[in-house]
Amino acid sequence: MTTRRRLLVYSAPVVAVVVLVVLKCLSVIIAGSLAASHFTAYDTDALHRDVAGLSVFNVAEPAKAPFAAGTLAVLQNRLDDADRQFSAALAAGGAESCPARVNLVLVRETMGDRSMAALDGRGALDHYLSARQLVEQAPQGCFAGNQDPDEPRRAVRDQSAARLDGKIAAARAAVPPPPPAPVVPPAAAPPPASGAAPENPEDRLRLDPGAGDPFDRLQQILRDAQR
Repeated sequence: MTTRRRLLVYSAPVVAVVVLVVLKCLSVIIAGSLAASHFTAYDTDALHRDVAGLSVFNVAEPAKAPFAAGTLAVLQNRLDDADRQFSAALAAGGAESCPARVNLVLVRETMGDRSMAALDGRGALDHYLSARQLVEQAPQGCFAGNQDPDEPRRAVRDQSAARLDGKIAAARAAVPPPPPAPVVPPAAAPPPASGAAPENPEDRLRLDPGAGDPFDRLQQILRDAQR
């Protein structure tokens, strides 16, 4: 085997990997842009295919597949699934980190709005607070001061913190106060001692209850006082 042939044989796996990575990057760019256009067109069938394509050998940009899956879940009104997918995309990092964070905030804010509409102030508060925390933890320029080319979307992102603060205050006002502490009834009086005669109310008016005729007792007291 010639030196050139040996180099080609040993370098073939490396070349194959490089080619696969390049193709993967191209497919991610193509599929990612198609996913965005299909989302805009509300084409769930095409978006299904995009998600399947991005899920194959998803190494170059691991956030792409869950990000596309999250957009599909939003279109299908599966907000819990969208929350999980955008959370996975955010955890994967990369270029999708800020867009995934923005979408996750909007999903949780929407879930909070739905809880408020269902008169579930406590559930709404939980969603709003988690969304507000994501905004607080965002890198600079992801929300306030963002440079989104779409003006309405730029305004929504820029006002996220203030908007959520207002909704948090409203949700807190809607949460019912805790129930009052139960009133403990006073302890019952102990029963009378065994064998004791019940008290006669008239005994309280006697000079010496239970000691004979009260008139006789009164006379005795007067005589004693004159001695």
